[in-house]
Amino acid sequence: MQSTSFKIYNASAGSGKTHTLVKEYLKIALSESNSFKNILAITFTNKAVNEMKERVLVSLYDFSLQSLPDKSKSLFQDLMIELNVSAAQLQKRSGSTLKYILHNYAFFDVSTIDKFTHRIIRTFAKDLKLPQNFEPVVETDLLLDEAISRVIQKAGSDNQLTKILIEFALEKIDDNRSWDITYDLNKIGQLIFKENHAQHLEKLALKNMPIFLHLKKVILKKITTLEKLIIINATIATEEIEKSGLNLTDFPYQTLPNHFKKIADKIFDPSILYSNKLQENLESGAILKKGVELPSNEFLENLFHYYIQIKTSIYKRSYLKNIYKNLVPLTVLSVIQKEVLAIEKERDQIPIFKFNQIISKEIKNQPAPFIYERLGEKYRHFFIDEFQDTSAAQWGNLIPLIDNALASEGGSLFLVGDSKQAIYRWRGGKAEQFINLASNFQNPFVLQPVVNNLPINYRSYSQIVEFNNEFFTWTSGLLNKNTYKDLYINGNQQKTNSKKGGFVRLNFITKDTTIDTTELHCEQVLSTIIEINEKNYSFKDITILVRGNTKGALLADYLSSKNIPIISSDSLLLESNLKVCFLINILQYATGFKDKELAYRILDFLAPKNTKHNFIYSNIDDLENFLFTAYNFSIKKIERLSTFDSLEYAIRQFNLAPSADAYIIFLMDVTLDVEKRDGGSIQNFLNYWNKKKDKLAIASPENIDAIRIMTIHKSKGLEFPIVIFPFADANIYNHKDKMIWSPVNSQDFEGFDEILLSEKSELVQYPNEAANLFNVETQMMELDAMNVLYVAQTRAEKALYIISEKKSSKSKNDKIVNYSDIFRSYLVQKNLWQAEKSIYDFGELESLTKEIAIDTNSEELTYQYTFRDRPNFNIVTSGGMLWNSNREEAMHHGTLIHYILSLIETGENLPNAIDKVLKNGDITQEEITSITTTINDIIQHEKLAEYYSDKYHSLNERDILTSKGELLRPDRISILNNEVTIIDYKTGLKNPKHKEQLYTYADALIEMGYTIKSKIIVYINTNIILEFV
Repeated sequence: MQSTSFKIYNASAGSGKTHTLVKEYLKIALSESNSFKNILAITFTNKAVNEMKERVLVSLYDFSLQSLPDKSKSLFQDLMIELNVSAAQLQKRSGSTLKYILHNYAFFDVSTIDKFTHRIIRTFAKDLKLPQNFEPVVETDLLLDEAISRVIQKAGSDNQLTKILIEFALEKIDDNRSWDITYDLNKIGQLIFKENHAQHLEKLALKNMPIFLHLKKVILKKITTLEKLIIINATIATEEIEKSGLNLTDFPYQTLPNHFKKIADKIFDPSILYSNKLQENLESGAILKKGVELPSNEFLENLFHYYIQIKTSIYKRSYLKNIYKNLVPLTVLSVIQKEVLAIEKERDQIPIFKFNQIISKEIKNQPAPFIYERLGEKYRHFFIDEFQDTSAAQWGNLIPLIDNALASEGGSLFLVGDSKQAIYRWRGGKAEQFINLASNFQNPFVLQPVVNNLPINYRSYSQIVEFNNEFFTWTSGLLNKNTYKDLYINGNQQKTNSKKGGFVRLNFITKDTTIDTTELHCEQVLSTIIEINEKNYSFKDITILVRGNTKGALLADYLSSKNIPIISSDSLLLESNLKVCFLINILQYATGFKDKELAYRILDFLAPKNTKHNFIYSNIDDLENFLFTAYNFSIKKIERLSTFDSLEYAIRQFNLAPSADAYIIFLMDVTLDVEKRDGGSIQNFLNYWNKKKDKLAIASPENIDAIRIMTIHKSKGLEFPIVIFPFADANIYNHKDKMIWSPVNSQDFEGFDEILLSEKSELVQYPNEAANLFNVETQMMELDAMNVLYVAQTRAEKALYIISEKKSSKSKNDKIVNYSDIFRSYLVQKNLWQAEKSIYDFGELESLTKEIAIDTNSEELTYQYTFRDRPNFNIVTSGGMLWNSNREEAMHHGTLIHYILSLIETGENLPNAIDKVLKNGDITQEEITSITTTINDIIQHEKLAEYYSDKYHSLNERDILTSKGELLRPDRISILNNEVTIIDYKTGLKNPKHKEQLYTYADALIEMGYTIKSKIIVYINTNIILEFV
């Protein structure tokens, strides 16, 4: 076995890793027939999967052509040499391999790691004792919300749980926080779905509630005892000062005596007590004003002794308080966990994050796991992309499968990654795995890896490459862990490509107390865009990268207000689309929320621009009647329809989708998903919408001339001509809302061998392992921050604009704690920093030659309706039936007549139609006479009667699909000898649109080969009025 069967590629940003992966893949795929079936390529995003598949197929296609395209010549030459074949042989093999793949596409295994593990679990569900038809759950928010809701509902029936929840609420009030515990339970509950916490929570599940409650009492007792000891020592220290003969004024600012007095008065907050130089002064003996002598050395030693003793106790108390604060949420966490498991079991659901846990449990302690024995027969070659983002569990599960392949003849493993781009630690990514493997440390295989560095940056122009090389080599000195330092020292020696030039700008905003800093960033971004635009670059050439969605949303709003076209995560949200919001408002109105605000929103959407005020004022008190009269839309009708059918009915009547609309199509997809899971109730859908509306977004459209705004995390793996990076001032050390598991002595903590702590800077003063863990976490934070910065600064091809902030000239703190500090320090060491200077340019962005825009007409797709009148059962809730309201009665009357007419082919069908709506509860006995009279007036009308006889073949509400893909539905067409009469029923006032609708129907029927005899609009009001079109 040759060592080259295990290769690791260190692939810095832009170094052509996809090219390398495709080359290695094709070397195997082209070596023998059908060998591609034995290859498994794993990456982390669907976009990366599609890119690799496309590159493989396009390359094979290009290679098979008689005339090889220029873009594929380099790869073709490389493969000829490495496979030792002639051009003709490679051309022939490529054609055959392409054919094999296309004919056996299911065996073309390029997959995300989640899909691969899902496939394993689905295949071996029976062996793993899982439901055969389980549903994988990606979004766990709703699952957690329901579990928490169930836990809170148990309050009152479960005495122990009730007591805990009440105590928790009271503790929050004591801490001046809201008594509402839902937020805290949701925050702690999220740990259930994070791989980093899985191992710890398994131990937690073994503890019951009484054990937690007992530990709570023990810790509270320890805190109380410590507080008494602290107060005693502080009181003794105060008395020492009083007995010394010194006056309080002998101490500078009375700091030392006040320190002990505060503690004696029960102030135990370390951030208040230890944010000064008291300890330093005590150690040096400088505790008194100049000229005042110490009473004795013993006096100083005693005060120092009490100071240190109290400080140790204060931090120990803080440590115990930290544990105590998290103990109640931790207690409830085990209850939430049980509810989550119950919901999963009830619905046959498995969250995706559990896939790795399930496999891990099955293969643990088995030398040859049965799952991999069976799979191992298939796969002999493994490609893992973005290895730095692989979690410990994912890698652990792959090791047996890969080991099996490497042990067999011809097996191979190719790992590609870059630890400098490891930015997913929060979801289990572990950069150390790649660092260790590349150093041949903790290698789980017998084979030694061959490590290859991809040296050339093919993405960026030379100025950007050189800037980043120098910048990140320098910043490596800011990392406190040597392994991380080496990563940036050795990993930033990229060679440039043939693209010379490029541009980098560091722009420092000067803070202004009168203007919000965010606004200053927005203004600077706009100024930068205008400058770039003046060099003839399109909006679509520019991408703005931000750390989080909040800043992105603010920036998007600002730029939109300045008429700059943008595509952002917010602009892609369904809730940002006016049509979608209108449809949601209609559903809300239909479910009983018939307030003026909703009516206003509905009318605001429908109102003509020039007469909006009068339009809304005229119709707001009579909305339902207006909708029925103007659009033949009945709020009452959707009360008996599912959410999906209600939306399609509204889309049709308001003509919201004259062409395919991505937002509406996605809304309908979401609706179907909700109906499948929760049923067709509109209220169920609205509940889902209210919880998920801030996450439901369409895919980003391509080739639109608009600036893209995206997070740095989403930009990973992508490249853009020009990048603007505003708000480049993020803190490096952000411990807020982070939790850490700390080992403890089980004898001191009632059998618990680890506890959960909130991360705080004071952890460095804590006892046990907490301080060490905090230091390790801080080092990893430094790497996280540097890696995010690296990803942001390596996306640009031609130009990179960084917008940061200038530290106040009054600030004496030179400690580097955020990105702006890093940029400033970099310029200082290059001797470029000038306090009065804000802009630092490296290189130059060349202007483009202005091109004449070519109008590319694209064919507009039509929206495909799927609505059908489905059999349904409903309870009578219509206002027109429940009380005497003329408007409600008229609207209900018109809708019912329209519906009954759709059930009538000939006049003889009327009794059966009436009987059906009566049984359905759509009408009452009292309404039968008036309804029957009205319908008879129509079907027996002297100018209509023949169309309701068996002389004609009549079709009611049948869909017509036009040649343009448009779906039409006339109320009735009556056919005789290829001649058609079109009949459409309307209520309310005449409207020119009614005629236009009939002309549209007629055109479609003529196109189908029919001759139009008549087009009739039947207005159903107090009297029946016909209009022949």
